[in-house]
Amino acid sequence: IVDVNVPFEEISGISLQEFVGRSHSKIKKDLKFLGFDWLEEYAFLAVDQKFRNREKYLEEHRAYLRIRTFIPQLGYLVIIVSDITPIRRVEKDTKIEEQMFRSLLENCKDGFLFFSPDESIISASANIPEVLGYTEEELKMSQELSFLHIEDRRKVNEAIRDVLIHPRIASELEFQVIQKDGTKMWFEGTFHNMLQAKGVNSIVLKLKEITRRKNEEFEFYHIASRRLSNYPI
Repeated sequence: IVDVNVPFEEISGISLQEFVGRSHSKIKKDLKFLGFDWLEEYAFLAVDQKFRNREKYLEEHRAYLRIRTFIPQLGYLVIIVSDITPIRRVEKDTKIEEQMFRSLLENCKDGFLFFSPDESIISASANIPEVLGYTEEELKMSQELSFLHIEDRRKVNEAIRDVLIHPRIASELEFQVIQKDGTKMWFEGTFHNMLQAKGVNSIVLKLKEITRRKNEEFEFYHIASRRLSNYPI
């Protein structure tokens, strides 16, 4: 061994002094964590004149390594070892989040719409016909969110733009959906930017019907206004 760098010392736990100048037979056990015999690796690469990439999980360190080997010139074998544990952990966490999200879709009574950054609907949860009264295809074909009350379309567009500008902040609003028979239904919507979430890759709108609550609010305001009118200032 001619040389090793500091990161390799940290990954292997072996110092430069312990590596340099030692023969293969003496250091073979120390390099066992790589998962291959580096003389056999050299012989393989010398014939094919290519490089190799492999990954290795070190149980004792709970670390993922990416190992790349190649021959820069005859007589030399370069081994590049990278610690990719943070990357694999993020991928694992993302996969768990995706599974949780899919489970939420299957078991949640609320509806979900999925938007592209250009504000068009690309898909919907399976229960959306029950929630909104429109099929997924009807929603995807709607022009400029025509199923929404005309006064609320701009608010929904602005909410989508808000989560594009501030992806970590959810945007909440209330709006009306016009049913096919003309009936108006109130919904509480929460937009989340999940464009970077693997398996989702969209802006997600969570829908909860609040028609009854809004009607009760309107009734309360009407009664309160009528009573206050009896007490002129």
